[in-house]
Amino acid sequence: MAKKQTPPNIDEKAAVQALEYLLAAGYVSKKRLYIENFVRGIFFSVGSVLGATIVIALLLWLLSLFSNLPFIGEIVRNAQDSINN
Repeated sequence: MAKKQTPPNIDEKAAVQALEYLLAAGYVSKKRLYIENFVRGIFFSVGSVLGATIVIALLLWLLSLFSNLPFIGEIVRNAQDSINN
């Protein structure tokens, strides 16, 4: 069994000071930093929506295999009617 790796100890105060230094010294552009974080957020949102859609579709498909069961069959039929409408 593999050992569980623990994340390195990060000194948050030192990380914040380093970022402030990089921004103040002009090594990192605030505008570019904001744009990159915005684009990263857009891609994260789109990926989350696509992932959730695939998981829900697979779940509904799996439930449709059990449509003959009394309780699950009603739920599947209601879900299919909602999707069709």
